[in-house]
Amino acid sequence: MGYWAGPADEGWMYEWRKLNNWQPTYWGDRGYVWLADGPGEPPPVDPEEVAETILDGMDFEPVEIGLAPKPLEQNPESIGVVGAPVWMWVANEGPTTWGPLEESATVGGITVTVTASVDDIVWDMGDGGSRTCKTPGQEYHESFGVRDSPTCGYLYEHTSRDQPDTAYAVSATTNWSAEWSASTGASGELDVEPLTSTVHARIGERQAIEVG
Repeated sequence: MGYWAGPADEGWMYEWRKLNNWQPTYWGDRGYVWLADGPGEPPPVDPEEVAETILDGMDFEPVEIGLAPKPLEQNPESIGVVGAPVWMWVANEGPTTWGPLEESATVGGITVTVTASVDDIVWDMGDGGSRTCKTPGQEYHESFGVRDSPTCGYLYEHTSRDQPDTAYAVSATTNWSAEWSASTGASGELDVEPLTSTVHARIGERQAIEVG
C-alpha cells in the first residue's frame, strides 16, 4: 500500500503488513518503508496484439461442399455428364464458415473488435480447372432441370475415368480477411489462414444408341 509523500522523484512511503502464520485471516506486525520508486504505470495496451489474441480464439470452420451432381461421399452411385452444368455452393453457410464473424475484448480500458468474413471461395475441380466465386452459391434443386448455375458453376470437358477411383477430387478453399478497430481510433488488418474441404465427383459421358 503506497502513500504519497511529495513529488514522485522524492519517492514513496509504503505500509507493510505481515500475515499471522497460525491464523492467516488476521494481520500481524506492520510498519512503514520508504522506496525511491513509485508503483509505476501499467504497460501500455497494444490494440493490435489484443486483436491477434481475439483472432486466435475465433472459431473458423471449413465449408460443407454442396455439389450437383452429388459427391460420392453423399451418393456412391452419383455420376455427372461431360458438358452438363455442374453447380457448386456452400451447404453450411453461417458466421463460422462464411462470416461475418465478430468478437470484442476490453483490455486496460481499451475495447478492440475483430470482424472477419470470406472474400471469395476457390473451387479446384480436379481436372486442372478452377472457379473463383464471390458468393456462397445457390443450391441446386431438381426442378431447375439442366441449366447453368446463376452464381457458381462449371463444365467438365473430359470424363474422370483416368482419375483415382474414377472420380475428380473437388476442393473448396475459403479465403478470409479480418479487420480490427479499437476504441482509441486505431485500426488495421489481420491475416487468416484459408480453409479447404474436399469431396469427389464422378463424371461420365452420354451414350448414344443408333437405331437403323
